[in-house]
Parts: sequence; C-alpha cells; structure tokens
Amino acid sequence: MKALEKPNLSPNFTMEDLYRLREYNSLRHCEMSTEEIRADIGDGAKAMLEKIEQMRKEKAFAGVIQ
Repeated sequence: MKALEKPNLSPNFTMEDLYRLREYNSLRHCEMSTEEIRADIGDGAKAMLEKIEQMRKEKAFAGVIQ
C-alpha cells in the first residue's frame, strides 16, 4: 500500500486546497473506528487552539511594545 502523502496547500488556501484536504482526511479516516476519528480530530483541534492562543499572546505582547 502506498503511503498517504499530505496535500500541498497554496499560501492563499483556495477551494481546490479545501477539496484536497478533505479527500486526504477522508482517506486517512476510512480505516479508523469512530472513536479513533474523534480522537484524531480532537488532537488536531487542540493543536490549532494552541497555535491561536500563541498568536494572541504574541499580538498582545507586540501591542504592549509599540
């Protein structure tokens, strides 16, 4: 079986990128149980929330410096 490669997304995140990403996730999840899919999505959401929080802190810090 060929290893599933992450899709290359454009810097502007187009509709085509969205289609590629959905297809990638669909293929990744097709062999997973419902619990595994939920855990995978939860892990991704947690990582994204951490990035957003870090960006908020950096923006707030930058506002204090200026």
